[in-house]
Amino acid sequence: MTARSPQDSPEVVIVRELLAAGDGFVSGSTLAEMLGMSRVAIWAHMEKLRTLGYEVEAVRRRGYRLLKRPDTLDEMQLRAALASLGRPIHLSFHAAVDSTNSEAERQLASGAETPLVVVARQQERGRGRLGRRWVSGDHGNLYLSFAFRPDLRPARMQDFTLWMGVNVCDALANTCRIDAAVKWPNDIFHSGRKLGGMLTEARIDADHTRDVIFGLGLNINSQRHDWPDDIAPRTTSVAEALGQKVDINRVAPTIVARVLKAFDTFVADEYRDTFIQLWTRLDYLKGRRIAVLFGQERVEGTADGIDSTGALRLRDDAGRLHRCLAGDVTIEKPLV
Repeated sequence: MTARSPQDSPEVVIVRELLAAGDGFVSGSTLAEMLGMSRVAIWAHMEKLRTLGYEVEAVRRRGYRLLKRPDTLDEMQLRAALASLGRPIHLSFHAAVDSTNSEAERQLASGAETPLVVVARQQERGRGRLGRRWVSGDHGNLYLSFAFRPDLRPARMQDFTLWMGVNVCDALANTCRIDAAVKWPNDIFHSGRKLGGMLTEARIDADHTRDVIFGLGLNINSQRHDWPDDIAPRTTSVAEALGQKVDINRVAPTIVARVLKAFDTFVADEYRDTFIQLWTRLDYLKGRRIAVLFGQERVEGTADGIDSTGALRLRDDAGRLHRCLAGDVTIEKPLV
């Protein structure tokens, strides 16, 4: 049996043990001893889990067995999975929130401990880069924000979003067997369509980054009819790519764990070699004919990777190399 964390609620501990048992039973006396409560109290917590969508079989002298668990994003399963990481994670779970980035910002301002992970099934005012709206309905997708206090020089943060992006893509490949790539500066693409987006926001003083929020939206189980008509042709989901519904409660903790590990590696400045390897494989724009819009100026050329600071390299038709620190990118011609 796994040791109980003081942050675990009884329901989380019970779910963790039921999941670990698979098709087997967990005895009521074992749970009672683990939680320091009576078997009658264990029964009451089982009843609460049933109201949350869990189907639990109780057999005399054998104990409890999990028959069915929620297939929507579920707080208990997420907490149970994250408990196995062996590190303190402050999880804030919401059925709906205005924006996970906004909620993370509010909690940081109130003195919340980090790393903080804000997760929601739905965002009512989800936002992307440059204040654009991020469609965030309750369609089985993943909307989450990570809040950190890294205390790093601002210059160190220049390639932070790209580093996080390649880690997310690699985690999706390992977990869902789907090819995803990062479209500079903050999009995640699959087969020419948008699979997700990232938004990093930071409070920066003169010489250090006070705190940073990394927001991530991933289309996991949404279908074409779930999106507005104007974006549906340009958008996809993991389920649409695979042709079947995805277990979001397996994907979510994998993404959370990978982002937290990537942050630790970034802060330790031990990420650069791995970043180069991942970016070489997961750069969506490499070799494509693109246009970059900087304010009112538009430059066309061929994408030529990124430099050591994460700036996009664009080689125009005259052979001049442009270093793009920011801008909107459109793909003028797909790869043949």
